Amino acid sequence: MGLIEKNDNGSWKLKGVGWSQIKPGAVITVPVWEKLYGALWKLKDYEETGLMPDKVLELNEEMQEQARQMLERVARLSDEIERMKGEERQQWIPVTERLPEPESYVMVSFKNASIVDIASYRIDDGGSGAFYPGDMDESYVSVGVFVNAWKPLPEIYRE
Repeated sequence: MGLIEKNDNGSWKLKGVGWSQIKPGAVITVPVWEKLYGALWKLKDYEETGLMPDKVLELNEEMQEQARQMLERVARLSDEIERMKGEERQQWIPVTERLPEPESYVMVSFKNASIVDIASYRIDDGGSGAFYPGDMDESYVSVGVFVNAWKPLPEIYRE
């Protein structure tokens, strides 16, 4: 990426160009000329920014600080999202608002009954969805019971 590199004895040089290739009296070859010309173009571009080297370092430090702050913010937001997911798992979700993923098991409440149950939500070949008690083949609607809300099942207890 940079224009310069250090040689084996620790002194710097233009990348790919030895000092002997540009010393007074040396014949400048086309590849060396292209590297020199490219370096001058990059120098021109740098000077057109109007930034001095110390300002570039200052900007770099500012950008690193901003990046650190952004990473901290992303971490806080990620924690907040995880916390909210946990809260959402405890909240009833009205069926008018959202339906569960097909073939998933959820806890359901009913418009016309005062109990809760574990149900599966399935979509038939025609694209219609319905809640079914556990693994049974008849939907709640088919027996006159209407699901009004659902929520994901809690995690399984493990010791």
